[in-house]
This record gives sequence, C-alpha cells and structure tokens, in this order.
Amino acid sequence: MTGSRGSTATLAALGVLYWSAHTMLRPLIGPYVLGQGGTASDASIALASFAVLPTVLAIPVGALTDRWGPRALLVAGGAVMAVGGLTLFIPAGLAGVIGSQALIGVGTLAVWVSLQTVATLAQHEAETTAARNARLATFSLFLAAGQAIGPALGGALVEVGGYAMAFAGYTGLSVLVVALALCVRGCRPEAQSRRPRPPVLRAYREGLAMMRTPTVAVTVVVSFTALVVLDIRNAYHPVLLSGAGLAQWQIGLLLSVAAAFGFLSRPFFPLAMARLRPTVMVGLVLGVGSVSVVAVVLAPSDVGVLAVLAAVNGFALGFAQPLTLSLMADHTPEEQRGLASGLRSTANRAAQFANPAIFGLAAGALTLTGSFVLVGGLLAAVAAGSVAALGRAGRRGHGVGGRPIAGVGTGHGDRAHDADGG
Repeated sequence: MTGSRGSTATLAALGVLYWSAHTMLRPLIGPYVLGQGGTASDASIALASFAVLPTVLAIPVGALTDRWGPRALLVAGGAVMAVGGLTLFIPAGLAGVIGSQALIGVGTLAVWVSLQTVATLAQHEAETTAARNARLATFSLFLAAGQAIGPALGGALVEVGGYAMAFAGYTGLSVLVVALALCVRGCRPEAQSRRPRPPVLRAYREGLAMMRTPTVAVTVVVSFTALVVLDIRNAYHPVLLSGAGLAQWQIGLLLSVAAAFGFLSRPFFPLAMARLRPTVMVGLVLGVGSVSVVAVVLAPSDVGVLAVLAAVNGFALGFAQPLTLSLMADHTPEEQRGLASGLRSTANRAAQFANPAIFGLAAGALTLTGSFVLVGGLLAAVAAGSVAALGRAGRRGHGVGGRPIAGVGTGHGDRAHDADGG
C-alpha cells in the first residue's frame, strides 16, 4: 500500500469529494420526485433503485478490488457516478430518475469499496491496534467532513438554481473524483502478489465462507443497521420534514448539523475503543442512533428540537463507520480485505434497499409517521440481537474489537489469521 503523505492526502481528498457528492444528492431525490408530481411510493421506488444492483454486485466488486487494486475501481466508479449524474438531465420522468440512481448506486459502490479497502490495510507490519484505530478515526474524520458538506451544499444549490444546479454540482464532484483517482498509486498489500487469485465469480462462495466467522457476521449486521439509521436520516427525514412545511435549506442545514456532530465524534473513537467493550459500543451506537432518528416524528416542525435530535444522532452514528471498519480489520486477512469490504458494502446497500421497501409497503397501510415507528421497532430488535450475538462470540473465544482472544489482536496489525478469522 502506498505510504507517502501525498498519497494519504489524495485518499483523504477523495473521501471528502465522494461523501460530499453522495450526501448532497440522496436527500434531494425523494423531494424531487414528489415535486415532479410523483407519490410517496414513487419516491420509495426511486430511492430503492439506488441499492438494487449494488446489493448484488458488492461482493464481486470487492473481489475485483483485491484482484486489480483500488485505483482501477476508483476511476471506474467515479466515471459511472458522473454518467449517472448526467442521466438526471434526460427528460424521462420517473424512469430516468430510476436509471440514474441505478448507475449512481453502482458507481458509488465501486468508489467506497476501494476507499475502505485502502483504509483498513496496515501501514506497516508492526502497526498496533491502537494505532490502527487512531488512523481509522482520522480517515473517518475526512469522510465525515464530506458528509457534513454535502447536504448543506445540495440544499443551497437547490435554493439558488433549482434541482438542475444541484444535479450539475453532483456531476462536477464526480468528475473531480475521477481526476483525483487517477493520481492514486498502486495500493495492494504484498500478500496479494503471493496469493492465487480465484475467478471473481467464486467471490460469493468465499464471501459466504468469511461470513461463517461470527464476528464478521455480526460486523455485517451492525454495518447494515447503522446504514439503515443513516439512510432514514438522509432519505426519509427530508420527505417527512418537507411534508411538515420545512424549507429545503432548513432540511439541508439539519442534515449538516447531524453530519457535523458525526465529524466531531470521530476523534473520540480511539479513546472509546480503549475503554469500552465492543458490545457496549455497538449497543450505544445502534441504540442512541435508532431512538434519535425516529424521535423526529414527535416534533417534525420544531426546528430547535430537530436540531438537538440531529446532533445526538450524528454524534452516535459518527462512531459506526470506524467501529465496523475496525472490527472488519480485526477479523479478515489483508489479502481478502477487498472481499470483506464488499461484504460490508453489501450490507450497506441492502440497508438502502430495505428502507424504501419497508417504507413503501408500510405506506399502503400506515401513515409516514407510522412507518417511522415500525422501522424504529425493527431497529431496536436488531440492535439488541447484535449486542447479544457479539457477546456470545466473545465468550466462545472469537476475538472482537482488538481484544487478545484466541491469538487475535496482539498488537501486530491484527491480521486475524486464527482458525476462524483467516
């Protein structure tokens, strides 16, 4: 993996650009469809189309990252993101929006799998768990900067020049992702040159084998649940709040408040991981995140209450990304880190598919508020199950969170080459 400061800065800038583009566009899609005369179900279909292909393709894309290296996938993914942005300008109604979201979903998948693969690779052979967690927190800090910039930027562009200006801004950021990705040097671990590379289609079988490690399976579920919470905030808060009379700039500002507090929470991650067990971390992240994201239904027009809830939710979810990256790095070998990133991204994209599916089905029988309550109950159940499963894995000797259990987490990069993790 590249170790130069210039390359590290390039990856950090890529993270900022990627998340700025991603988070500026997704909150706009639901209101845009509604503004074009579509229904809440139409908005759900458009939002779901973003995640359908990535849910299926994340594992082979991860395998391709292991095979070709992240740079190729970064360039290709950024190009597809840009094409998806241009597709939004085609006057094809709901079908055009669905097509654009399908393309953007695949493009963002390739970019994100590549970025998280690079982030979890050890900088050097003697890197400790604490150093790795600190580095992940720093990397996530730059990602959070993009997450904070995106919603406010998208809302501001809509206010100034309408949705067309916002879509143009997204497309421009995607082009910058491609340009910057071309500057990334090769960053595959040396182990990959020694490991036989199986056909990419075998990736599903290898991914299933990796999921048999309990901590890997729990990590995937935790990542899924955290992304459900994040997607509710980014995609469905705008629908609920616009219906309550808030202006688009107010909604964008609230989303940026949440993202800003996610940014502020990142430096506390290494400290929290050093003092709290992973089960406690998972419980706090998912529990506080779920309650705060659903509680907006109690006061959807009170900007002050919404700002407090946004801050609490953002701070809690700020730990989710480095937490799941840390768990993934603890329990997967470096030469399969792209595949592991693909598994994690499968969970994330499945979350972005599950949300519209649940909200769309519930819309026929419940109000939008009722759909929020239903999803909140499901989130609480999954959060409790994740904490229990992680606790059981620890008691059975499957190391979690860098703890030195069964030879895992001994402070040497945590390759997790034990019987279950390697």
